[in-house]
Amino acid sequence: MPDGTSFRTLSCGIVTPLTSSKWEKRAFGRIIANGRKKGYRNCERMAVLIFATAQNGIPVLPNAPSTQIVITEAIRVLHTAEASRDAILTQMQALAKTLPEYSLVREMPCIGDTLAPRLIAEIGDVRRFHSKRALIAYAGIDAPPYQSGKFRANNRHISKRGNHYLRKTGYEVMQSYVMHRPANDSIFTFIEKKRGEGKSGKLAMVAGLNKFLRVYYGKVTEFYRSLPARMS
Repeated sequence: MPDGTSFRTLSCGIVTPLTSSKWEKRAFGRIIANGRKKGYRNCERMAVLIFATAQNGIPVLPNAPSTQIVITEAIRVLHTAEASRDAILTQMQALAKTLPEYSLVREMPCIGDTLAPRLIAEIGDVRRFHSKRALIAYAGIDAPPYQSGKFRANNRHISKRGNHYLRKTGYEVMQSYVMHRPANDSIFTFIEKKRGEGKSGKLAMVAGLNKFLRVYYGKVTEFYRSLPARMS
């Protein structure tokens, strides 16, 4: 859900149709408290919006025991999916920590325990790319010029070739930069500069991702060069 709000927290509190305003307030309070207890990022504005939308909506399911069974089962499936996801992420972190560059990537601003393994997994061994441009092309965020005869166009959209999972992970990295706003960071400063030039938020983050991959390539390749031959 938007702004980091967990659907599981919301769904656990809404199992039966809301009928009493007093009950509604108590249930809504439990939803917010449960989210805080589980460590979810608080987004009360979004929760209020969802709650108000639900109140003003037209129910399509009857207020019957069978409805509660259906919703409860859907919540159980959601819990199972989240548990499977957490197990996979734990295994990814364990595997990523065995790689020499993990600690270097983890130390980069706004890269946490979840994004670091995903980023390493999608990029793979950075030494297989002959240059920064090759990595950017692999991510599909390069914008090759179009030329036909004497006509040459440089204002092109990104190619979207290569690994779309890397593009998605990279976009989440840029969202993390925008959310945390690291001080004196060249990548975040570059994103803000592009916004100041009139670029939309999405275009500014694509430009930031381009710069991020260049920095990533430079740091990791330099790190591998500094390792003894037997370790690299």
